[in-house]
Amino acid sequence: MKLDLSPGAPRGYWFEDFEIGMVMESPGRTITEADILNFAGLTGDFTPIHLDDTFARASIYGERIAHGLMGLVFAQGLISLSAHLWDAGVASLSWKNWEFKEPLRLGDTVRARWTLTDKRESRSRPGLGIITEFVELVNQHGSTVQHGDHVTLVKKRAA
Repeated sequence: MKLDLSPGAPRGYWFEDFEIGMVMESPGRTITEADILNFAGLTGDFTPIHLDDTFARASIYGERIAHGLMGLVFAQGLISLSAHLWDAGVASLSWKNWEFKEPLRLGDTVRARWTLTDKRESRSRPGLGIITEFVELVNQHGSTVQHGDHVTLVKKRAA
C-alpha cells in the first residue's frame, strides 16, 4: 500500500493497514559537525570522543564519532519523516533491545528501515491497537549500525 500524501488525505497508516512483514524505509540523512555539536549541547554529553579530535585520533575509532543515542534519535526522526503514523499515531510506548553495532561517523549517511513484526488490539483502550516494528539504522555502506524494537500505540478506524 502506498501512502497518499495529497492535501486532505489521511496521512499514514491506521492499525488495520499494517500487515506483519511489511517493510518501510526512510530517505537518508548525513551526520554533520553541527549535528554532533548540537546534540552535545542539548544533552550535556561533552565526552571527548565526540568533540576532541586529538583524543579521538588516539582512540580505537581513530576519529571522532557521533553520540550513540543520536542514532536512536535520528531513527525516530527519519521514521517520522515517512509520515506513516502522522494521523493515527497516538504514543511511542517503548524502544526495546536497542543495540549499538557500529560507530556513527561524521559524514555517514544513515537511513531507517523498519519491519512490522507484531500487532494486536489494545486490551485497555478500545479503538486503539499496538504495533511493534523492528527498526534498523543503516549507513551508506549498507551496514546496520543500530537496531531494536519500537512499540507504538495507534488508532483504529472508526467502525
